Amino acid sequence: MTEDSSLSPDSGRGQRLLSWCIGIVVGDVATGLIYWASIWSVQQLGNVGLLGLPSLFFVPLFGGLLASYLWRRLNPTIGQIAFTTFLMTLFALMGAAVFFQEGLICLVIAAPLFYGMVFAGALCGRVWFKIDRSRLQVSVLPLLALAILAEPVGRTDQVDVVTDEILIHASPTKVWPHVTAFPEIPASPGFWLFRLGLPYPVATTSAGGFVGAERRCIFSHGAVFKETVAEFMPSEKLTFDIVESPPDPELIGHLTPHRGQFLLRDNGDGTTTLIGSTWYTLHVRPLWYFDRWTRHIFSAVHLRVMEDIRRRAEASP
Repeated sequence: MTEDSSLSPDSGRGQRLLSWCIGIVVGDVATGLIYWASIWSVQQLGNVGLLGLPSLFFVPLFGGLLASYLWRRLNPTIGQIAFTTFLMTLFALMGAAVFFQEGLICLVIAAPLFYGMVFAGALCGRVWFKIDRSRLQVSVLPLLALAILAEPVGRTDQVDVVTDEILIHASPTKVWPHVTAFPEIPASPGFWLFRLGLPYPVATTSAGGFVGAERRCIFSHGAVFKETVAEFMPSEKLTFDIVESPPDPELIGHLTPHRGQFLLRDNGDGTTTLIGSTWYTLHVRPLWYFDRWTRHIFSAVHLRVMEDIRRRAEASP
């Protein structure tokens, strides 16, 4: 009697591959549905990005746990889990770009944390969901999903500030004209995220030197921040409220900038310390992770502008 080819080792490998694929797809789809349900319930169909609600710390952890439950009969190795959760992360970020219209920079920033949490969830599931375990342990999945959906309800946002300063070898009177407005910055962007596509400042216009004057901070790719002067003290302080941000996918639902400020401190020796600050509210979680990136980016924006101010002021006759 000949051996049935349907029972060949190739058939077994095909079934295992199918199981891996099902775990990847179901884990990613469940993750996307949780984000969608959170956005719908908390923001009432508002325009919020995937990373805004709920915490990026918990949702991919759930996706990894769910996928691991579907992989439990495969007895996966740690190496296999590392590879398949990498594929989960790749497909999830592609889905975020297509269905949630996330920006490239946001996805680059989120990728390490997302992968780490998917991998951690799958590793926990590898231990937790053994074939001989009771069904009671499977109940952790719907309970965790409910907890994730409820988490944004009790969340409160807070306003924070980033401040940077540079020394300029020129008096405040020479620095001040270059603070109120400046033409296009000729220097190419040095910050790696700017080179990757994150909008960066290129010029600023102002309607006048008085409180209430309209300003426009122009970024690359046509992004414009509309501002209104809130404090105007010549050679000392310029404060402006950011009244409208561009509809950029890197900002929507993630970050709200509120106010900017330049302070000029006369050092009494012919030099000026220029201090730049931005007040903002960050909406993405976990805060400890994304706030580090936010501060790093704001500092790059500040220093690009302030270095140009220094160059112009020090070159003034």
